[in-house]
Amino acid sequence: MKISNNTTAVVSYKIHISNNSGELIEFADEKSPKLLVFGNNSLIPGFETHMYKLEAGDSFEFTLNPSESFGVYQKELIVDVPKSAFEIDGVLKQDLLFLGNEISMLDNDGNTVLGKVISIEDKIVRMDFNHKLADKNLYVVGKVHDVRFVTEDDLAPTSGGCGSGCGCGSNNNNESDSSCSSNEEHALAYDEDCPTCGNPAELRGKGHGSCGCSN
Repeated sequence: MKISNNTTAVVSYKIHISNNSGELIEFADEKSPKLLVFGNNSLIPGFETHMYKLEAGDSFEFTLNPSESFGVYQKELIVDVPKSAFEIDGVLKQDLLFLGNEISMLDNDGNTVLGKVISIEDKIVRMDFNHKLADKNLYVVGKVHDVRFVTEDDLAPTSGGCGSGCGCGSNNNNESDSSCSSNEEHALAYDEDCPTCGNPAELRGKGHGSCGCSN
């Protein structure tokens, strides 16, 4: 059976920035592969395109340009937000306002967007709402282990892989959310340290590290 819309595939993979020696931003090893759903807009668009028609046993290797993944950097996504937006009951949430902090906010359409604090002034906070991987090429390599039709259980809300940039196969969601897809998967034993954050094998997937090893 080949990957197509309305199928799921069990996949192990690595995603690096630029090339195979670039920063590793997401992975799922063969001991703990990910179950990915195709055709429901949960994956990086270019990832789906390159994976279509692959079947169990196939290996893959490809590079995604920004238009196939997280887009080009847009200056118009640098936004001045009034400090009042960070008040609760008239009290400014100072713990949120520090350079580099990423804050989830709602856009004009009610969608959740992640912005990074890049400057703090008297009355405004300047935020960058570009994805952290905007303008980046992504190098992807891996293997398909199984393909089957999607089931209702597969569509239950999760933080699946191939798109979040969490470091261990999860959302960021993205990246921005750096959570992994299931407790069941993290119950599996790892033999090696996390290649992204360096956490020892026994701590991978147990809420430690900045790579997305948090549950």
